[in-house]
Amino acid sequence: MNEDLINVISESQKASEAQEVEKKTTVWLIFSIAGKKYAMRSADVLEIIRDVPIYKLPFMPAYIEGVINRRGDPFTVINPLAVFGDTDAKPPEEPLFLIMKRDDDQLSIHISDILQFTEMAESDLNLIPNGGDEDFFLGTLSYGHEEVPAINPGSFELLIRKDLGSA
Repeated sequence: MNEDLINVISESQKASEAQEVEKKTTVWLIFSIAGKKYAMRSADVLEIIRDVPIYKLPFMPAYIEGVINRRGDPFTVINPLAVFGDTDAKPPEEPLFLIMKRDDDQLSIHISDILQFTEMAESDLNLIPNGGDEDFFLGTLSYGHEEVPAINPGSFELLIRKDLGSA
């Protein structure tokens, strides 16, 4: 009888340990743009660079600020606030850029400040119901006492392709 009870307890402990191992986590980068907080998976960020000039491009949509030179490669600079429909969508004054990890394009977003890298369970992302690839946000994350929008980096490329006619 005691052996049966010990076996049941042991099996229960193994099951709960297996559940803990199965919890997947994601590292998120929390950053700000003009005082508003946003998040992006750190796996979607190739590099964070500072103090590089933006070279303006003529005849581009308002959300494209220009290009920056990263080790001889041009990266398109996007003002995310203009993409998100912010009426006061002036680009941040700080020369700070998130270079996005993309296989087929070279994109960066203009940000104001890096706040923190944080590891969260994948279940902490509150997904937007019926969200698609073209949606600018994946959902929200709880950061401190507020909900922070999680950016969908692939949506920027889709928007540019659509606006420039290469979709």
